[in-house]
Amino acid sequence: MTHRWVSTPALLAVSITGLGLVAAPAAQAGTVTPTVHCSLPAGQGEATGPQSMTVELSPSIVDPGGSVHAKVTLGGSPATSGISLSNVPTTPSLDLAMSGGATGTVTVRGPEITMNVPANTPILIPPYEGDFLIPVNASGPISFAPIRTLTQTKVLGSTYQTPCDVTAGGGSVGTVTAQGTAGVPATLTAPGGTVRPSTSVPLSGELWTPGGTPVPALCDANGGGCDPGKFTSSTLSINAAKQLTGTATLAGAGTVPDGSYLVKVNDGAKEATAPLTVKAFTPTGPRAFTLSPNQGPVGSVITVAGTNHRQDQWINIVGLDAAGLTLDDTAVYVKTTPDGTFSGDFTVSDPAIVAVQTDEGGDPATTLTRPFTITAAAATLTTGAGKVKPGGTLTVSGTGWPAGAAPTASLCAADGSACDPALIGSSALTVAGDGRLAGSVSVASGAPQATYLLKVQANGVSQTAALTVAKYFIVLSTSNGPAGTKVTVVGQGFAPVATVAITGLKANGSGTSDGTKTKIVGLDGAFSQTFTVNDPATTAIRVKEVLVNPRTAVAAFTVGTGTPSPAAGFALSPDSGKAGTVVQVTGSGFAPVATVAVTGRRADGSQTSDSYVTRIIGLDGTFALNFTVKDPSTVALRACEILINGKTVQRAFTVL
Repeated sequence: MTHRWVSTPALLAVSITGLGLVAAPAAQAGTVTPTVHCSLPAGQGEATGPQSMTVELSPSIVDPGGSVHAKVTLGGSPATSGISLSNVPTTPSLDLAMSGGATGTVTVRGPEITMNVPANTPILIPPYEGDFLIPVNASGPISFAPIRTLTQTKVLGSTYQTPCDVTAGGGSVGTVTAQGTAGVPATLTAPGGTVRPSTSVPLSGELWTPGGTPVPALCDANGGGCDPGKFTSSTLSINAAKQLTGTATLAGAGTVPDGSYLVKVNDGAKEATAPLTVKAFTPTGPRAFTLSPNQGPVGSVITVAGTNHRQDQWINIVGLDAAGLTLDDTAVYVKTTPDGTFSGDFTVSDPAIVAVQTDEGGDPATTLTRPFTITAAAATLTTGAGKVKPGGTLTVSGTGWPAGAAPTASLCAADGSACDPALIGSSALTVAGDGRLAGSVSVASGAPQATYLLKVQANGVSQTAALTVAKYFIVLSTSNGPAGTKVTVVGQGFAPVATVAITGLKANGSGTSDGTKTKIVGLDGAFSQTFTVNDPATTAIRVKEVLVNPRTAVAAFTVGTGTPSPAAGFALSPDSGKAGTVVQVTGSGFAPVATVAVTGRRADGSQTSDSYVTRIIGLDGTFALNFTVKDPSTVALRACEILINGKTVQRAFTVL
């Protein structure tokens, strides 16, 4: 009979059952015309009818365990297609049952071809060829009888299978004689319990061909329909001792349904099978997902994490407005893992979002919704010491900015008016997924000396911070503390190689009882020197060039009764992770303009094999850098100033 297929807007499937371009039978080829029963894919029904099958086997005599070559020509199928399709990737195969000198099932699998499928017309596939191995214990004449065709087609991004089982009228299409000394069979061991799709299956065995290339395939429980495409990758190898080791990764649940199978490995000279049971993850409760966080400003990147979903399913994540309508531009897609979980980043890109919705592949029965509250952005902006030379560069940081935005910068008058982006020479600012602003801004070389506000804007969010532009200046780290505080004095824009004198000043402008310290200015006009404030009457620290211009700069210092400024320190984010983790290292309390080096450390204190990373410390004594932990022996990261005070700080890091 003729079975016509139909298509729906949601699903289009093609059933191709291996119809052949009829050619003259090869010499000694066998032909049968059995009745076959075809199960069409995607729930489109069944078809039954006659189909001719011609198979030519060669050579006629084969060593036990040897290879047989088969040429297959199939006649018209009882199934046809109700629509026309072009360029359909198609892979045919034929299962043959052995009797006589060997028993079991072998598969002749042809190469993938691309073909056109006419509507309402028998589909013709050109004759194809393939090889298979007979058992190593075969002896004498072996008869081969077709028992099933299996055709795989790829349509609209999915792979469909059409099995056609021989139900009556079959018979032998040829005989091959196994003659010779049987080889020693290889062994294959697979996991005895159940395995999940999309997971790596460990395989092992003995007596394989040294140097051979083992190829895994998944067969049905009877050894037929063997398909290497049901494994997506393999690490299998055979060593000089004939041992097979490694893993083969199963395809997803949509390709490998639950069931009992045989996994077959073929190295070109030997093959063996082992039973394998596949069962996808079974949810242990209702589907669920969480938002972290569940509130934040527009631009926030939140984590959407779900549990108890079917494995290997595409999850649609979208934003909803107050009317419950889908905001299509917000959609992201992630796939569930073999344990039924998923996790994906979702950007709150639309101010109309009031909730986040998930579903499995558009199935309305799987829809879940969680509320999300949009809050006002509370952006912060920090300019370090807040002083820079015309043409100089300063480090800028902040939090609470729209994730992924492209910030712009300008200089405004001290009252916030007359903002001018032309006073910015260049800007290299970025906002990370967690809203952290980082980068640098260079002031134009022609910017007049004055006190300004640096203004940064991004996606409608703006913030300002005080900034002084001066040809020369000093910065104190710290600018307050009790008597006995050690202050790092950093100067910029002074005469190269000049000597500067550093003194404390009282409120009346006279010098304090603290002794004067001197420092030679570097070739770049900068210097860094520690000055100890012991006199409680100190209100400022002054730096003055000796004998040269002389330039003078003053910065206020407040003597309090609290504790001295905190010692140098740094934080790690994260403080644990697998080898290869990129760690953000942020430090404070170091000498401004000094160089800090960050290294990995082993348990015995020695440096790991990871390359060190250096950074110039900012004028405010802080720094930030990324350090990649590759060495699994790492137990800590260490930051150390180079050449100046030599402050050293260490923080533990755990390699998982």
